[in-house]
Amino acid sequence: MRNLTDLWNDRVNAGMVDEVCALYAKSARLLATFASKPIDNPEGIRAYFDGFTTRVGAGVSFDEKGTLRQDLGNQQFLYTGTYTFFHGEGEARQEFPARYTFLVDESSDPKILHHHSSVIPQS
Repeated sequence: MRNLTDLWNDRVNAGMVDEVCALYAKSARLLATFASKPIDNPEGIRAYFDGFTTRVGAGVSFDEKGTLRQDLGNQQFLYTGTYTFFHGEGEARQEFPARYTFLVDESSDPKILHHHSSVIPQS
């Protein structure tokens, strides 16, 4: 079975906003890469992903070598690592390397409980 972060990645890249939102628990908190405030409700999560996925060429690419999965017990797992958001095409393409944390409940109805993502500061 694929983990929720793989499903999340596939669905974001396909622009499947309904399916992305279905991966989040109703009480999930999203500290989003391109949002200035925490998002604490399903409507806000939907609006965030609607905004991102409608950009031309929008997507995300995970750095698989940088992903760490930690077992917290009770079917809860912490996924941490890095990924790159992108949008635009050709010369207009922009990339935003970021770091992430997903807290996932992988019990009978797997859901993302918390998702934090932030742009990696340039040195």
